[in-house]
Amino acid sequence: MPIPSTTKLLVIDQDTLGENFVKQTLNPNRYEVMKVNSTQTGLQTSQTWKPDVIIINIMQPAENGWKLCRKIREYSQAPILVLAAVSDPNSIALWLDAGADDYLTKPFSTDILVAHLQKLTRRFKIKHNHPTMSVVQ
Repeated sequence: MPIPSTTKLLVIDQDTLGENFVKQTLNPNRYEVMKVNSTQTGLQTSQTWKPDVIIINIMQPAENGWKLCRKIREYSQAPILVLAAVSDPNSIALWLDAGADDYLTKPFSTDILVAHLQKLTRRFKIKHNHPTMSVVQ
């Protein structure tokens, strides 16, 4: 199910190959991609640009990424997707506890990445369009 409007996607990634992969993979009519190369720039950009979804591609020590994730959560409810080569359940649990909404283990297919982005965007838009729901019996 396609997303009807352009989704602002912030990619925090020290790897320039990752930038090319994301830009080539994602339809420019559906995603407006901004890529930054450091956690500090990622933190600043996430505050000023207000992305719809944030991707953190793990190249730096994981602890720095967890701290970044926690700091972003202090002011943003944008979904955070972590891309990492580590599939250790403890590491995944630490990321989710730090505020990540989803975690993909590399390698993964383009279709899987797009499906996860669509899921996160859909949930985020539903949450913000219907912040409180009442059940009437």
